[in-house]
Amino acid sequence: MRPKRPADDGVPTTTTAPKKQKRQKTSAATAAVADTASQPNTGTLDPQVVQDKAYALRKLTYRQIKKQLKWKSSCREGRARWSYTASVPNAAVFFRMFHLEPTDAKGKKWKQKKIPINDFEDCIGKVEAPIRWGSLNLMGPHVNMRWNEEDNMFTVSGMHGLWQLRLAAEAEAEAEAEAEADE
Repeated sequence: MRPKRPADDGVPTTTTAPKKQKRQKTSAATAAVADTASQPNTGTLDPQVVQDKAYALRKLTYRQIKKQLKWKSSCREGRARWSYTASVPNAAVFFRMFHLEPTDAKGKKWKQKKIPINDFEDCIGKVEAPIRWGSLNLMGPHVNMRWNEEDNMFTVSGMHGLWQLRLAAEAEAEAEAEAEADE
């Protein structure tokens, strides 16, 4: 290799190629949430804006929960756990997203709720993740939901397992309901 030739002032010169800039990858839903997250929680939003933001967050929540449905040995019994925490730009968006009321029947604000799994799936869609010889679904009678009004953050958590277990549990619940109705 030849030595570098000195410049006119005696200092060797080196050239470097300009660095490539990394592109940020964002989905439409993530961008919508990022745009609204910087807005303060004061005032009311247009109902159409609330509906659009709730729809975008619903899709994002569905995708994030589905990402967590991975095979574990506890899936055989339907005991594998998942949890998702997110922030919401406005409380109205959160309540619209899950079709909930800000207060319970007694007029008291709630911090934690147990939502029946069918109602939860009616809101965000049926969450199903394919695995090699079957699929994983949400399990259990309910999904736990926690709401932090001060930070506008919510957490949903529950269990997942093999879809055959959910069918068996639903059939058993129907049989019990019929038995109680006959009595």
